[in-house]
Amino acid sequence: MLMLSGAKAKRETRTTTVVGISELPCDWWNPEGSSSKANSKTFQPKLLHATVVLRWDGAPKDAEKQVVILTTDPAADPFVAFDVYDDRSLIENGCNREAKEHWFLEHHPQRSEAAVRVHATFVFLCMGLVAGFRLHQAETDEAERRGQETGITRYRRELKASNRDKVIVFLGAHFGVFRNHEVAGLGGLVVRDRAILGKTPETVLARYGVALPSSRAGTS
Repeated sequence: MLMLSGAKAKRETRTTTVVGISELPCDWWNPEGSSSKANSKTFQPKLLHATVVLRWDGAPKDAEKQVVILTTDPAADPFVAFDVYDDRSLIENGCNREAKEHWFLEHHPQRSEAAVRVHATFVFLCMGLVAGFRLHQAETDEAERRGQETGITRYRRELKASNRDKVIVFLGAHFGVFRNHEVAGLGGLVVRDRAILGKTPETVLARYGVALPSSRAGTS
């Protein structure tokens, strides 16, 4: 089942048809790598299982090519081998081929093991970062379609909310960023909700590391 989003959202069902064939004698595959033993009278051919893909993801039934997957997996369900191959094809086409063709994985700077390792690490690291960015961008686009503020707009809103009770005080060549209730308290005003919590001008100054003379620090 394929679902599309957006103004033209719709549902589309795509069919995949596979057929399983079991116990195919394979006289050309030898785990030891030599095919000469296949002519021996004691040779026992390896039995393989095949998954024939008659239709893949809704492709036309009269497609010229059919995929045949050979496996030693004993599972009776042919979709087991198909699903594993499908995952492998994603790695091959979406990762390895993409890295070679568009990320220059094969163009390592030097012909040494260290250079190849470093180059491969950075290539796949960049691919992962781009994939994460694209995923975040897709989620942001979906949020925008729902009318939510995203991106720089949301950042500015959150920045404004976190700094809306702050003020900058300049004194000659110096300046400081304070909460508005701190400036009010230092100016001699009493902020009731802060006073209830025991906040005084002295506690505000102590918070910023300002040491008061001992005579003044002892007065309220």
